[in-house]
Amino acid sequence: MPVYDLAVIGGGIAGLGVFECAGRAGLKAVLLERGAPGRATTAVTSGLLHGGLRYLPYDVATSLLMCREIARLRSERPDLLTRQAFLWPVYRGERLSLRLIEALHDEYDLFASLRGERRHSRLSPEEAVATMPGLRREGLIGAVAFDEWRVDVAGLVASLAESGVAAGGELLEGRRVCGLSVRAGRVAAATLEDGCEIEARIFVNAAGPWAEEVARLAGAAMARLRLRKGVHLVIDGEPPPHGLIFPGPGGRRIGVYPRTGETWVGPTDEPHDGPPDAVAVSPLEQEEIRRSLSFVLPDLAARPCRAVTGLRPIPLQSGASFLLSREHHIFDHAAEGLDNFLTVAGGKLTTYRPLGEDVIAAVLGKL
Repeated sequence: MPVYDLAVIGGGIAGLGVFECAGRAGLKAVLLERGAPGRATTAVTSGLLHGGLRYLPYDVATSLLMCREIARLRSERPDLLTRQAFLWPVYRGERLSLRLIEALHDEYDLFASLRGERRHSRLSPEEAVATMPGLRREGLIGAVAFDEWRVDVAGLVASLAESGVAAGGELLEGRRVCGLSVRAGRVAAATLEDGCEIEARIFVNAAGPWAEEVARLAGAAMARLRLRKGVHLVIDGEPPPHGLIFPGPGGRRIGVYPRTGETWVGPTDEPHDGPPDAVAVSPLEQEEIRRSLSFVLPDLAARPCRAVTGLRPIPLQSGASFLLSREHHIFDHAAEGLDNFLTVAGGKLTTYRPLGEDVIAAVLGKL
């Protein structure tokens, strides 16, 4: 087997972003993925390339970065993006007033031209119901209409993988890393389940929710995560004409995301303390989302559905869940005596490119 410049462990959106950037940097790279690229956490995202409206009140830097990345993706991969209109209805008795939500969108509109979107508009109750048939009229005060972008997640995954391979990289699917050999303060090789060893000058652990487990294979412990569980309902059939923002279980805002032939509703945001492979959806979680949806779109909530779930690998930090930074973080295990081993965690679907660029900058510094 050849000795690679870079071995990337994990083929989710983070690992694929690193793999593509490695090819553009002229590195001989290999991507090791235990299943199929993008089929784990990345496959159960909402598919929305949003501009960080949720983070705007407390993490404007992340919002600005996400908006810039939307502009770049629209320029480079316009075939993968579709404009998606959303409504944010407001009912009597809700904690957030229509005036406050409009003020938030006034700030969001400062980035609207960057995202290539229209500025928000305010709708009367009658206009909101006419725009979104089936929307509950009782108690409706009004709504805010705004734009986001939807991405073909499978298409994006395939595009990144193809770009990395076209640049000379190798993609090894179904190759789970079960060991990391350490010699003289460096990770010398990754051992696969079939006994094959992959040698590289630098190893990047981009295993998402499994990043702590992979780091421990090399005796590293500094890559600590707070795993957050996100559940979506998937409702088959014709989706509604627009997306929707509404209070989910516990009052946290979740969304209705139209897709081709189906609708995704969610995600929740709850702590997960067990191993990543043990994540599952409980009947109670599924019912709580359905109950919340029935308040705003009762006809949609009455349809048969299934549920999917994934884990957000957020770097360990203190604070309430809604205040956790979604920025990515690179752990350099040189601090633990492993000079050629990095772990990357955090980030968003929208910001896979800056994550990849930052990791490759660190890799080139070591090379």
